[in-house]
Amino acid sequence: MVASFRIQDFLNFRRFVNNIDIKSRLFDLSDESDFEFVEAPQLNINQKLTLCELIQLRELVNGTHFAIELNSLLHSILYVESELV
Repeated sequence: MVASFRIQDFLNFRRFVNNIDIKSRLFDLSDESDFEFVEAPQLNINQKLTLCELIQLRELVNGTHFAIELNSLLHSILYVESELV
């Protein structure tokens, strides 16, 4: 799956993924809790993911968010330092 998000859509998608209660699904023995239907309607993405795939997606989304935040921080520091020189 390849997706290109606008930043606001990405933040909404990240919030959606992080709000899924994986811990309760792990201890739930019903068949319905083994999968989660993940969708991003603005990109026409609809996926049925297993719990393992959902954990991997969460890690990927949070890692991407960290990279965006780090890039913004570095940009602001470098921009401010270049203005002072």
